[in-house]
Amino acid sequence: MRCHFWGAVLVGVITTLPGRAQEFLGWEILADVQFESEYSETWGVDILTAEFGEIVKSLEGNEVVLSGYMIPLDALGTSYVLSRIPNASCFFCGGAGPETVVSLQLQAQHLKRYRTDAYLTFKGILVLNVSNERQLNYVLREAEPFP
Repeated sequence: MRCHFWGAVLVGVITTLPGRAQEFLGWEILADVQFESEYSETWGVDILTAEFGEIVKSLEGNEVVLSGYMIPLDALGTSYVLSRIPNASCFFCGGAGPETVVSLQLQAQHLKRYRTDAYLTFKGILVLNVSNERQLNYVLREAEPFP
């Protein structure tokens, strides 16, 4: 009898523990970064290397929620960027800085064609990229539409 009681209490505690809370992330928080120009042997040009601020560093590895404009990176609809501003003014067109785009690594079940400039919200794990020259500075891993 005693064993069943404590087992029930343990199950009750585990099922009532709060899940991982999401941080609602604003683009102004992602602006907590400085960039320094550095020559890349790989690309043969200067690239911007990120030095993240303390606020952004404290969010690395956390599940965050971010809204922005969808920008496709391929014709198949498998690679997207979430941007603070629409496609015509985005980082790739020279209208903004690298802190205004986040690479979406979508979960397989959420891979589909999203409309360019659709304003959507995603949740995922925030990854800060300093060393991979083939990736953006901000990555949303395991991304999925929210809510």
